[in-house]
Amino acid sequence: MQDTVTKPKIYISYAWNAESETVAENIEKEFEGRGLHVIRDKKDLKYKGRISEFMKDIGSGQYVIVVVSNKYLRSENCMYELIQIFKNQHLYERIFPIVLDGVKIARATDRLDLMKYWENEVENLDRKTRELKSLGNIQGVADDLNLYAEIRNNIGQLTHILKDINMLHADQHIRTDFKQLYEAVNAKIKDDFGTIHGGGRVKKILGQSIYIFVGVLALVFAIQFFNRSNVPNQGVKEESVNIPEPKQEQHEPVRGLSDSTSMQMGEPVKHKNKQTIPNPTYDVILVVPSFMAKQDVYVDNRLAEVVDRSLISITVRVQGKTGSHHFEINNGAQRCVLDQQITKDSLRLAMLCE
Repeated sequence: MQDTVTKPKIYISYAWNAESETVAENIEKEFEGRGLHVIRDKKDLKYKGRISEFMKDIGSGQYVIVVVSNKYLRSENCMYELIQIFKNQHLYERIFPIVLDGVKIARATDRLDLMKYWENEVENLDRKTRELKSLGNIQGVADDLNLYAEIRNNIGQLTHILKDINMLHADQHIRTDFKQLYEAVNAKIKDDFGTIHGGGRVKKILGQSIYIFVGVLALVFAIQFFNRSNVPNQGVKEESVNIPEPKQEQHEPVRGLSDSTSMQMGEPVKHKNKQTIPNPTYDVILVVPSFMAKQDVYVDNRLAEVVDRSLISITVRVQGKTGSHHFEINNGAQRCVLDQQITKDSLRLAMLCE
């Protein structure tokens, strides 16, 4: 097994088709032969492994080789990986793209075609969702719909970044045994880690650990010295003098007098402290048709606090109470209502629309 401390993980993000898989296999072979550790789903994602978790690992990877194909740009899983990389910042520094033949993203019209493709995917899924009689149990579908919308909203910017990188076609890399790709990845690793085989990063970490240990040790000695210097002299015992407390006069309460009058005559007034426990707040997820997702929500005839919105849901924050809450959304043409008592957080409710 490769030493992943001095040889960082290098991921490959690619679509599952013959051409892309061949390129990925060749990259893995060349890089492993040069001593770099490559992670690829068909080799490293074990049986029953969580695909979503593996894609998130790729998204947070420091070195990601992206094999860009037409299928890649139209695959929800591949675009999910690319968006995860984008969300983890420094996309340009962390990706090393290779482009296959037939990919068209250089012109604005080409990128608009991709945007239109994902816009159609969003509309198709949204239309099929609204055809359901009940929207109460569509959590998985709603997640996909939100992902499609996120891809649609980011595909323009992502492809603009890719087209600005001199990626070189796959056949150019294959003819040179991926020499330029290897040199680019290796240069970035050396820049981040100092040296791969010399153990420079390990030495740096050990040196930092020694400095931290010495600093902590000095702090402990300083605290002990301070505590000893502030201990009082226990050799002298002070005599304790018992001073009798003055006897307080007792006053009988006079019937018919107010609290203020009684206090003037010497009787303290006792008040009980009443602690009021505020009602808890809950976040409620209201599943609505997409044309209602941007409307205001009223709870008990008051404008509600909106926490989050998606294409088919609105999350509002409500105050717990005895009895049901009345939820209402009105866009002028249609009205969605629901009466429901809220007793737990993140309750998912399907609004009934007239």
